[in-house]
Amino acid sequence: MVIVMNKCNKCNVFINTKTSKCPLCGCNINSSKGENVFPHINYLDKKYHLMKKILLFLSLCGIFVSLYINYSIAHILSWSYFVVLGIITFWITLIISLNSRKNLIKMLFLEMIILIILSLIWDYSTGFKLWSINYLLPFIIVLYLTLIFIIKLFIKRLESEFVFYASVSSLIGLIPGLLILLDKLHVYFPSYICSIFSIVMLIYLFVFNNKIIKDEVEKRFHI
Repeated sequence: MVIVMNKCNKCNVFINTKTSKCPLCGCNINSSKGENVFPHINYLDKKYHLMKKILLFLSLCGIFVSLYINYSIAHILSWSYFVVLGIITFWITLIISLNSRKNLIKMLFLEMIILIILSLIWDYSTGFKLWSINYLLPFIIVLYLTLIFIIKLFIKRLESEFVFYASVSSLIGLIPGLLILLDKLHVYFPSYICSIFSIVMLIYLFVFNNKIIKDEVEKRFHI
């Protein structure tokens, strides 16, 4: 926000009132010579611009990798559509949240859950070939954790939201690994990556954000 104040040239002070005289020396103040005492600082604009560039790079990489893996394995495009849809939704949410100051990480988490549920329903309705769990779930979890970690680095006010939703998402990310241990899945690599990523994130949260975790648990569960 730019604030313009009148200046007394004799006293060399800025005056934030509607008076026509300087309260110190009594000289007349020419309001047309007001100056901006808080010059525009564009480092925040540069920071958000850098964040958007990094997120755009990861989004394009995510789209390409998901399409490539999907087509290489199945020779048709199926679950990768959900990844593309999720990334498009992410950008719509990002733009809306930055303009309206809504809880970006929470909104993305809810969209991720909806996307996973829709993919499970679609997979089940088409014969339940487990692509929703073998590929989409691990990919979406890793992508979501990566994106919110970058957002947290640039938007410090979302620190507590990041800790809570990253913890919940990391626990969800352990599900594919548990299904492998139970011999329910037969495509291992995506689930291994997701499980390792989730474990590393949980360790990071415990080591660097244990106080925030404790505060969030007490606040959300009224302990």
